[in-house]
Amino acid sequence: MHDVFDFFTSYSYLFYLVLLNVILALSVYITLMAGQLSLASIGFMAIGAYSSALLAMNVGLPYPLSMICAALISGTIAVLVCMPVLRLKGVYLAITTVGFGELVRFIALNSDYLGGAMGLSGIPPATETWHLAVFLLILIYGFRTLQRSRHGRALVAIGRDEVAAKTMGIPTTQYKVAAFTAGAMMASVAGSFAAHHTAYLSPGEFTFTHAVLVLIFVVFGGLRNYWGPVLGAIVLTLLPEVFRFLHEWRMIIYGISVLLVVVFIPDGLLEFGRFFRHNRNKAGRSTSGPTASEAKLG
Repeated sequence: MHDVFDFFTSYSYLFYLVLLNVILALSVYITLMAGQLSLASIGFMAIGAYSSALLAMNVGLPYPLSMICAALISGTIAVLVCMPVLRLKGVYLAITTVGFGELVRFIALNSDYLGGAMGLSGIPPATETWHLAVFLLILIYGFRTLQRSRHGRALVAIGRDEVAAKTMGIPTTQYKVAAFTAGAMMASVAGSFAAHHTAYLSPGEFTFTHAVLVLIFVVFGGLRNYWGPVLGAIVLTLLPEVFRFLHEWRMIIYGISVLLVVVFIPDGLLEFGRFFRHNRNKAGRSTSGPTASEAKLG
């Protein structure tokens, strides 16, 4: 029992990082369910982080309340932003949301009130790893419930064909706004966790690179199910640590791993079993000789 405790203590930051990345991946996944390629999650993570930190430092709000208020602030901004932004689709939406994230980062970078380039320090430390674990369990239960509900089926229908979904009477705009706002609030909570874990915030934590990395988690894991982003975030967060002994070569292995999955298993790592069975069945058919109809044609 003592050895298990020592193990979790030694790798507590790694467990925290895995849980944080899973939450961020799910915040992107819920927008992708509605067919929205949004990269705004890191921007809303920054809003949540700075809002929660300032509310705790300057207003004196307790940790849970500052987190809730920050999520509400992010949700309100998300509603205001998504009304004009969601008229765009595909790569145009992605570029616009990247611009939003960079705008948030530049405001933090050039604002003395937010600490500027030197960052914001003195944030009350309060986040424990189990806080993220509990929140993640709540999210998974929520996604499980959503997937089985008519709202979840409506989101999937919009993601597959928005025009057809609208023809069926689904209020597509309301669902897209709801998905965008939910993703923003989830990312905001992740930001609050981060702010109160490290007790320090820097604009350099919320870059475009980070936004793309979160999207890679989702695509790497798979889009067919909410377990895909969970798996993708876990594997890609742990992969550099597993190959740490290779030093700079570990990032090459990281890149090759992503490339292999995207090329050979385009549905994501979660579909590896199905991909393997499909190829095995295909190989079995090729070695079993021609079918009766093929022999007749021959």
